[in-house]
Amino acid sequence: MTVHRIALLTGTLAALAMAAPLSAEQRALLVGVGQYETPGIDLPGIDLDLERMHDTLVRMGFTDAQIHTLRDGEATSTHVIESFETWLKQGVQPQDRVVFYFSGHGSNIPDTNGDEDDGVDEVLVTHDMKRARINGRPSLTGVVVDDKLGQLIAALPSRNVWIIVDSCHSGTITRSFNLKNRSLARDAVYKKSFNYPGMPTPAPRVTTRSIRRAGGPVSNADNYVSLTAAGDGEEAIGTSKGGVFTIGLTEAFTRLATQGKAVTVSALKDEAAAYIRSKVDQQLVHTPQLTGSPRLATGALQLVSTTPAEGPNRMRLAELIAAQGGALKVTASAPRYAVDQPVSLTVEVPGAGHLNVVTVDADDAATVIFPNRHQTDNAVKPGTLRIPAEDMDFELLASEPLGRTLVVAFLTSAPLNFYNETLDERDARGRINVDFPALSHTATRAIRVAPRQARSYAGQVEFEVAK
Repeated sequence: MTVHRIALLTGTLAALAMAAPLSAEQRALLVGVGQYETPGIDLPGIDLDLERMHDTLVRMGFTDAQIHTLRDGEATSTHVIESFETWLKQGVQPQDRVVFYFSGHGSNIPDTNGDEDDGVDEVLVTHDMKRARINGRPSLTGVVVDDKLGQLIAALPSRNVWIIVDSCHSGTITRSFNLKNRSLARDAVYKKSFNYPGMPTPAPRVTTRSIRRAGGPVSNADNYVSLTAAGDGEEAIGTSKGGVFTIGLTEAFTRLATQGKAVTVSALKDEAAAYIRSKVDQQLVHTPQLTGSPRLATGALQLVSTTPAEGPNRMRLAELIAAQGGALKVTASAPRYAVDQPVSLTVEVPGAGHLNVVTVDADDAATVIFPNRHQTDNAVKPGTLRIPAEDMDFELLASEPLGRTLVVAFLTSAPLNFYNETLDERDARGRINVDFPALSHTATRAIRVAPRQARSYAGQVEFEVAK
């Protein structure tokens, strides 16, 4: 009988990522607007959307040098267009991959060139958006119009362009509200649309309009595939943890990639749609839309193994550990465990505070194991703390996936509870329905926003699942 075992080691993470073509000029442009010049329309969670997409690009083989990000005040309509015409274009060859991602408000303006049969143009609402009257009609400036976006895409030399938009295609309100099932956030969520007096509204349609392109309908010859969060007449949902569409898309990407399954844009659209249906109240469900080249939509993306240290969650936690002013001593009770054998961790706590313990497994999936639903209080006193202690009503069990798993402990003097920051696996009444819920990006980032004067410490150990 084969016995799977876990060894506590110092090492690196084995993970899967997307294969990069043999090219030095693949490019990505990430645009996120959570803060606007117009008061009262800011959106939460946009920075987390950008982080998730950055991690996805890393899994696709993009390096940081190949990813350019425009955030908030940098993300003006002029800067977005200029970045298309320079960063995404100059030096790019037909075989190079190009990715454009936008998260923020969407809206509508009157069509001025007569190419829309319903008289409405869709726009990406960038940081410098302002209300205006154009040709005597209410409209907007400081936006990127779908016609212009189509022209920018057509001008790219690449034959492999992926456009991803997490915003509303039409809108009615921008005020916050709460989901009845509370499956995504304990605070308010938002419709990612900007409406204004006199805004034109498109006629109801089953599917969204595609990006306008010269030369007729899309075909396999087109150089782009477009995946957007919502159809006409639908509002994409944003939360303090990020856009529901972006969360569903990036989680599906990671899951399919790490399971070794074929990853296609078409499959990601279906996975994101299923995630939205599972997390959003029925009357607020929005449906991702796929347009562009069928060749790019259905073509499988290759998977390759990365070096262990390149997992995005592993790298992020390593950065957090390096940023701490002190160090925690974290040890395990044994160097090797069989699968399903209890694991015990020991943390030397230098002072009173709040302890959070996170694992990153061989698939780069981050999980908070302390606190958890059995032990929600993470306040600790100085001394040696064993997890689980005898008075704790849970146990830790060694488990798959095979490979190296990092265990990181954070101690802060300021109240900080990663368990309360997780966003997934909540039932209709908002309860966690798994033993140790998946850690959100918010949770790993939360350490960064602790008060400047607060003490913070971090420590780590690592174990390996092996046959």
